[in-house]
Amino acid sequence: MNNGADSLPERVRVRYDQLSKSQRKIARFCISHAAEAGSLTAMRIAEKLGVSESTVVRFAIKIGYDGFPRMQDALREELRGAPTPSGEHTERDTHDVALESLRNDLDALQQSIDEIDLSALTRATTALGQATNVFVCGFRTSFSLAYQAYFHLRKVRPSVRLLGDIGGTLVDDLEMIEPGDAVLAFTFPVYDDRTIQVANRAVSVGASCVVVTDSALAPLPIDPLLHPLMVRHDSLSFFNSTVAATALLNSIIVRLAEARSRQEPSFERTLSKSFHIKGNL
Repeated sequence: MNNGADSLPERVRVRYDQLSKSQRKIARFCISHAAEAGSLTAMRIAEKLGVSESTVVRFAIKIGYDGFPRMQDALREELRGAPTPSGEHTERDTHDVALESLRNDLDALQQSIDEIDLSALTRATTALGQATNVFVCGFRTSFSLAYQAYFHLRKVRPSVRLLGDIGGTLVDDLEMIEPGDAVLAFTFPVYDDRTIQVANRAVSVGASCVVVTDSALAPLPIDPLLHPLMVRHDSLSFFNSTVAATALLNSIIVRLAEARSRQEPSFERTLSKSFHIKGNL
């Protein structure tokens, strides 16, 4: 068994400043998911983390192993030698799926943070802040995100409307979007046709459209008025994870609130006062 000085966490600690951003992501995965890292191929780890297979192999060499297989051997050896308190193994097995889901969400959030385009985020928040009216939409598993966005946006800027489709009213509501307005939309696979319809309507009339989605492959219109913001959405279950998208939404709200506070110094105090009145925030 490897001694503590030769363990993977110690090797990472010693060489951490020498690792690239992608290599640090691999390090976090190998330390927090040691059993999985010890069994998956380099290609599969690369797919999970959104990096190249060669980056995974170079990481193993960078921290002092002769190659990726030798790093896996060391991981498995460390796991075999790790002490397990009596009764703990059964309990961890029972909650294994729950723990893995939490870790997956954490990884998705970290990767989204690492890869976010801050200039795109700035353009998106500027478009929302300067719009005459903001229309928010998200359907199916994205509806919770849309409602949260609608709820908070109403606190930091005037004239916000949540688009729905109860009774087939979406077609009528789309006619309300005009030049100078903005749309904030959420859509993930399977991309809902109604969200795409909203995005197309927005850019066709000269309104800005901010779309929180997972990929440049989303079937969105290609237009200068469209501002896509990418986050990871995958989960261990059938349903999309909304963790990274929620965090991104929070950052948008924070930026909009900060911008309004610069224009109205009393805004933050008023918002804080409302917060302490039960039911107002």
